[in-house]
Amino acid sequence: MAMFSRKIDEVNPAELASRIEDEGEENFVIIDVREPQEYYGDMGHIKNSKLIPLMEIRDKVGEFSKTPGKEFVFVCSSGERSYFACSFLKDQGIPNVRNLKGGMIQWHLSGLEVEHE
Repeated sequence: MAMFSRKIDEVNPAELASRIEDEGEENFVIIDVREPQEYYGDMGHIKNSKLIPLMEIRDKVGEFSKTPGKEFVFVCSSGERSYFACSFLKDQGIPNVRNLKGGMIQWHLSGLEVEHE
């Protein structure tokens, strides 16, 4: 039995950074599923991202279904926890989810800016 039942769309860091610049986050929300100490820690986070630790995603399913026109881009350190969040939400009927490929590690390797506060 496969661990994930659906294919998850991914976005690479350069593509996401370009969308942030071009669209100003009109059409999407960046959700960081790491723990607070990671989000505010050395690796930082993407500007204007919203922190919802992975363990809280299950309780927030209703919030995602309230904004059907928005796309949700999920991020974590490496892309694994955010992939799991996307898969879970797709299984709950939330279709508009994407995973940041490579997570914050790849974001850093791409030389993109982060915030720490």
